[in-house]
Amino acid sequence: MIDKNSPIPVYYQLKNDLIKKIAKGVWKPGECISSERELCEIYEVSRMTIRQAIGELVQEGILLRKKGKGTFVCEQKVNQKDMMSFTEMINQSGRKLDTKVIEFEVIDTPDDMQDIFILDKLYKITRKRIVDGESIALETVYIPVDYCGSINKEMLSGSLYKILEGFGYTITHSNSSIIAVNVNDEIRGLLECEKDTPILKTINKTFTSSDKLLFLEEAYYKSDKFTLQVNISRKEGELL
Repeated sequence: MIDKNSPIPVYYQLKNDLIKKIAKGVWKPGECISSERELCEIYEVSRMTIRQAIGELVQEGILLRKKGKGTFVCEQKVNQKDMMSFTEMINQSGRKLDTKVIEFEVIDTPDDMQDIFILDKLYKITRKRIVDGESIALETVYIPVDYCGSINKEMLSGSLYKILEGFGYTITHSNSSIIAVNVNDEIRGLLECEKDTPILKTINKTFTSSDKLLFLEEAYYKSDKFTLQVNISRKEGELL
């Protein structure tokens, strides 16, 4: 299973083999994997190598160490770290995505959005995102009707990015705010979660390559099932 003559580091080969075992269901979410001593015997490698591989899997949220009990497989989360649609993100992960349209209507621009959208009419689209049979997110998107002509409910089962790209837009960046919130019973019911389930709310403004604000999204995510990674870099020439 481990090729010690390979240019690929042994710990990295081991890490990938552990991931494959988890994907195949050798160890299911919540189950304890083999002990370090057992893994040393199975793979014929040092304990230091085992610890390095497991350490990276812990950092990546795949495994969880419990003192005095062992190392356990974490519940799999949706992990977003790049600029892509929810549909693209799930498709890349190889998981099954279902989308349920909760609300689809044309509305007058609300007073609190008058400074964001100066046009009269907006599409209001609320969708529930279901991954591998479990509700993960509830998204409400506002798009000016004049921006994209005719949208119908049947189109909304897939990627909203793809729909908008079909109208000639190139989506390049977004501004987001992220907060932890307590939500009402209606939202909890739609997300099918218990009262103590932690919820993240994001507010995203998505722009085209010409800096045109294309749509506003308010979304709720189960934070025990969804991870949002934020990459921050300092521009060249900036002073500390």
